[in-house]
Amino acid sequence: MEKVQQIYQKNALALAYVGDAVFSLMVRNYLVTKYDNNLSTINKKANAVVCARNQAELIQLLLPMLNKQEQDIANRARNAHTNNKAKNSTLAQYHLATEFEAIVGFWHLTGQEEKLNKMFNELVVGSL
Repeated sequence: MEKVQQIYQKNALALAYVGDAVFSLMVRNYLVTKYDNNLSTINKKANAVVCARNQAELIQLLLPMLNKQEQDIANRARNAHTNNKAKNSTLAQYHLATEFEAIVGFWHLTGQEEKLNKMFNELVVGSL
């Protein structure tokens, strides 16, 4: 439990930084394993899923399922001050995507791979 608390106290943007990489890798691993297409096709599919607009939709589906600690991380990520904005998305979508990435980062860093895989299989695989 001590590790979970240490990770919980991390900066929400640091969690989102890790979550962005983890989610992107999960999507790309899945696509390369599933499809025998050229990399251009796989990259287009990956970009459609990893984009801020899609992640904003995913967090809205995920929020009702989060526990109090995870909801707090999502809130901290949404409210974190950043000068960045994703291409082809609104500022609101960007903040929601940051929430999603922070949750993914938290789950990964705390070894909650079961939650991470369940979310991926239930919310993402169908769109790939």
